Amino acid sequence: MSATIQSIEAILVDIPTIRPHKLSMTTMGVQTMVIVRMKDSDGLEGLGEATTIGGLAYGPESPESVKLTIDTYFKPLLIDQPADAINTLRVRLNRATRGNNLAKSAIETALLDLQGKRLNRPVSDLLGGALHQHIPVLWTLASGDTAKDIDEAHSLIAQQRHCDFKLKIGSRAVMDDVRHVAAIKEAVGEQASVRVDVNQAWDEATAAKGMAELQAAGIDLVEQPTPMKDFGALVRLSEKFHIPILADESVADAKDLFALAAGGFAGAVAMKIAKTGGP
Repeated sequence: MSATIQSIEAILVDIPTIRPHKLSMTTMGVQTMVIVRMKDSDGLEGLGEATTIGGLAYGPESPESVKLTIDTYFKPLLIDQPADAINTLRVRLNRATRGNNLAKSAIETALLDLQGKRLNRPVSDLLGGALHQHIPVLWTLASGDTAKDIDEAHSLIAQQRHCDFKLKIGSRAVMDDVRHVAAIKEAVGEQASVRVDVNQAWDEATAAKGMAELQAAGIDLVEQPTPMKDFGALVRLSEKFHIPILADESVADAKDLFALAAGGFAGAVAMKIAKTGGP
């Protein structure tokens, strides 16, 4: 007989940032995580996690709303259900509740973790096997202070910890941001890749000006320069510049991706399990 889900606990955990983390829409001093602990009738425990940026500054779900959704709406649908029926439970949640993809992602991840522990296999095996044993990881330079960001980058390069950096920009005038980014790129030179994340802060005209300057400065990628639903702007900007564009907030699911591609977008897409409701 299959083990059944016996308990689901959603816990808010506040983790201080090592420095103020400046984005176009907010400045963060704390990252609040929602940790989901799911236990089955055999005593095994699966862990899931949901995270967003700056409360409601980034998207329609906050850590507090994720916890409320799981506690109030998801738990009654999942308790006493077979813990290994992951697809069935995913469909059950989607039929009964709209949206709330961060909360669904935390639940699906906990279910997969629980199944992996039951079978004594890594979750990658449950999804068809790992493609890589190692992937590069970006470090975000987001103090907003040029000298501090340069010192931080040089320190991480010297420690051989990171050589790919992302800068959060968009809260200042476009040329102020360009000067900030260009100075950091000049300081690290060819030792490191520098990319920027605008988090939707520019309109198309501003993005065209900013991207021309960033392209000239040797920046490797621009993430989400324009508002999320302005697909046309992303298409036109990707046609105009050879610096790659990464669509993030614009792509929540396969339909968004198809619409962008069909429109002629030639950039890349940020794949996040939280945006789509799980792995």
